[in-house]
Amino acid sequence: MSVFTKINSQQLEAFLKSYPVGTLSGFTGIEAGITNSNFFVDTDTGRYVLTIVEHEHHDDVEWFMQLLAYLHSNNIPCALPVKANNSYTSTLAEKPATLVECLQGAEKVIVNPDDCHAIGQVMAQFHTSCEDYKTTRQDSRGAEWRAQIAEKVDGKISDKERRLLNELMQASSSASLDALPASVIHADLFRDNVLFYENSNHAGAARISGIIDFYYACNGCMLYDLAITFNDWCRDENGTIERENAKALLQGYESVRPLQAAEQHAWPDAVRCAALRFWLSRLHDLHYPPEALMTYTKDPAPYEKILTESPPNYIDTTS
Repeated sequence: MSVFTKINSQQLEAFLKSYPVGTLSGFTGIEAGITNSNFFVDTDTGRYVLTIVEHEHHDDVEWFMQLLAYLHSNNIPCALPVKANNSYTSTLAEKPATLVECLQGAEKVIVNPDDCHAIGQVMAQFHTSCEDYKTTRQDSRGAEWRAQIAEKVDGKISDKERRLLNELMQASSSASLDALPASVIHADLFRDNVLFYENSNHAGAARISGIIDFYYACNGCMLYDLAITFNDWCRDENGTIERENAKALLQGYESVRPLQAAEQHAWPDAVRCAALRFWLSRLHDLHYPPEALMTYTKDPAPYEKILTESPPNYIDTTS
């Protein structure tokens, strides 16, 4: 649980004056997230989600919000950002801040093949709708970031971890995914960033009420984005692949955008590259814990386990 920036009702009331959302009736910190400060904000017109963005510039945050508005207009399930003075991004506590409509639904800790099929479909719809998106943003967790974090944690990790990390960093520099099909990607589509309707009558992609937390979105390899989701949605608590979930995820994705032969061949590299990114970020947060009013960091061990095993080949969804 993480809230890095503390605010009071007076600050929030002044902030909301620029928004067409009515009068503040209450707010609470959200017990989720490890990067930004999030709050539920209740007014006499409804519930909203306030995010105080801790480590991005105003222009980058505006890019995220414009992307969100674009996706919403293209029927991708996500929250609609609220404008203030012709901008989606304001300032609160001297940091960039955004306000979006609060979505219905809840995250799922345990997912089944139907859930995986649904998120595969939505991810492919997201990717295809953004292939010609006009503005671009570089991946903030790309090769340069990996090198910086690897150097930073070098003196904190064990000899075993250091040997593995050195091996992976050398391999990742030669196994490029840059030539594969690209689009705007979410780059953080874990289970806790997807909300599902609680009504069991919803089926297919309609089961999903919304995708949240776009603050790592960037231009990048679509296969890499799919691999990030695979590593979280298609493994059990021990890191073992749940084959039915994996097959369903890929079937859902390919029902909208079939993978090219080159992508199928590169699947093991994508899975390892995705795992390396989150192993590094969790090692960093473990050894350099962020200062927050509420603290929530994730265990790096599951990603170390993924990286020490043979990466899975592409699963043939027709079998």
